Formats: sequence, C-alpha cells, structure tokens
Amino acid sequence: MQLGPAEILVVLVIALLVFGPNKLPEVGRQVGRAMREFRQFQQTMTRDMHEVFSEDASAGAEPAPTLSPKDATIEVASSEVASSEVTSSDEHAGEPGDPEAHE
Repeated sequence: MQLGPAEILVVLVIALLVFGPNKLPEVGRQVGRAMREFRQFQQTMTRDMHEVFSEDASAGAEPAPTLSPKDATIEVASSEVASSEVTSSDEHAGEPGDPEAHE
C-alpha cells in the first residue's frame, strides 16, 4: 500500500484537527520512535534468521535420510516379521515337547 502526496496531506490535516497545533510535534516524535523501533526489531530478526540458516548450510550438515516408498515398505515388513518371531518364540517356551524348557 503506497501513500501519495495527496493522501499524506489529508492525514496531516486530520491529525492537526484531532491533536491540535501544540500536541502535533510530540505525536510525530512518538510515531517516529515507534517506527524506528519496529524497523530495528525487523532488521534484528532478519539478521538472526539469516545467521541460523547460514550456519546450517555452512556447517556441512547432512540432509535427513530419505527412503523411497519401496525401501520403506521393505523395512516396515521386515520389522513386523522380526517382532512376530520374538512373540511366537516366547509363546512356545515351556511347552512339554520343547527341549529348551527341560534344561
């Protein structure tokens, strides 16, 4: 949103009518300070964000490992098989025909 000279003049006239000629300079200073503080805050945040992201890139950080859908399916299936083998061996422990149970 851009303000042209005509819009700025209208805003100043309205401010003059609302605040009066004695208060207008004080209000202008307060608005100027607020805008300066906001710009400083914005610049600080921008600088901090650039530093954080540049540290990640310059530190040689390896990207997170990714799996293709085929590899992910194989890993999930193999982990399910391994967990079912552990469960089934626990269920059979102590049965009368089990040679390990008599030791």
